[in-house]
Amino acid sequence: MELRDLVEALLAQDALAARQWVADARRSGIFWPTILRPDGLDASAMAVAAGVAEMLSERASQLPPAWTSDVGAAPVPVLLVRAAGILPRLRKLCEDEGPEPLRRRRLLAPPDFLTGA
Repeated sequence: MELRDLVEALLAQDALAARQWVADARRSGIFWPTILRPDGLDASAMAVAAGVAEMLSERASQLPPAWTSDVGAAPVPVLLVRAAGILPRLRKLCEDEGPEPLRRRRLLAPPDFLTGA
């Protein structure tokens, strides 16, 4: 499984593809500590890669890949849910209560982001 595919789906706000990637990862028994750092991503995309890797590894009760600790925040806030750009309450929820690995990297998503996958 290539983490880059999930990152691209999230940045395109393709929720269906992102949920499918997560479901496939769970079904295959993904082992998060061994996920390789994606190459050739800009700062925002790398923040997404690290944030979702940490979030999903935490939910799987696993350690995140070691490289995630070297990745900082996105240069500007990144909306991972399209509606957060038009619904002020949802945006506020994302900013205040979104998953911590995402908030720390300026990635906006609700608390239950990708849990229904």
